[in-house]
Amino acid sequence: MRVTFFAVLFASAALLGSAAPVPEPSLTRAQLQAHHQAAADHHLTQAEHHLNRAETHSNHADAAHQSGNHQAAAAHEAHYRHHIALFDHHTAQHEHHQAQADHLAQRRSVQSIDELD
Repeated sequence: MRVTFFAVLFASAALLGSAAPVPEPSLTRAQLQAHHQAAADHHLTQAEHHLNRAETHSNHADAAHQSGNHQAAAAHEAHYRHHIALFDHHTAQHEHHQAQADHLAQRRSVQSIDELD
């Protein structure tokens, strides 16, 4: 029981510690759009990085298989799967933030046209 309590305690602390800061509600639409665009760009860069690392590990796993080093091949395959999971995560985050940025940019342009009337 004590182990479960500490496991839940550490998991919740890790979750709270890793949560990205939420933009303040007092930010303007332009500031929110810039925040989401910056986050989308960051996640795209991270996704590209992890995809490159995954490809490297895939190549190393293939080479290890060919040389008969199955232990190294297994390690590289595990690293490959890890980087693909991170690639998927960052791609999803990029798509989320890009959609938010695009939506806010579209609302800003509609609002700007309405202000001209």
